[in-house]
Amino acid sequence: MRIVILILLFGSLLFGSNYNYVLLKAQATIFPKIMLLDKKLDEKLVDGKIVYTVVYDKSDYKTALEVSKLIKDNHNGRLDKYSYKVNLVELSEFSNETDATAIYALNLEHSINKVANIAKEKGIVTFSYDVENLKKGMLFSLMLEKSTVLYLNKENLHPQKVDFVVSLLQMVEFID
Repeated sequence: MRIVILILLFGSLLFGSNYNYVLLKAQATIFPKIMLLDKKLDEKLVDGKIVYTVVYDKSDYKTALEVSKLIKDNHNGRLDKYSYKVNLVELSEFSNETDATAIYALNLEHSINKVANIAKEKGIVTFSYDVENLKKGMLFSLMLEKSTVLYLNKENLHPQKVDFVVSLLQMVEFID
């Protein structure tokens, strides 16, 4: 019993009490690949690179570092033909000036709208740890249910700025 309690305490200290490590790992594997399905990706590169920006709250810095590590471990320095950079940005420093080809937001309870609005202005893809953030303007989320389910908020899909291949749109579960 003591060992179980220690494991739970250690896990919540390392990843925060609100994060599921298996879900973080799945998202770190799948989200960068989804970003590659944007037909207008080349227009969003920063200095010829993909900049995958992870936006986090101050208390989630260790989780953001873990997400960065998971992405680097899964993708070995390249996403398809592109080199990439993982950019960790604390929410208070996030602005229109932040370099990003795509944005992944950890739990940002009250400020997720800020992230979604900036991404919409820039015309870049957004991913959220929490599926509930799709209602607040984020574009994609992933959940592990009976199977892996990729959710897309079709109201936030603006084809003039983000245009995905049809096969992706056939795989997602749409949320209104």
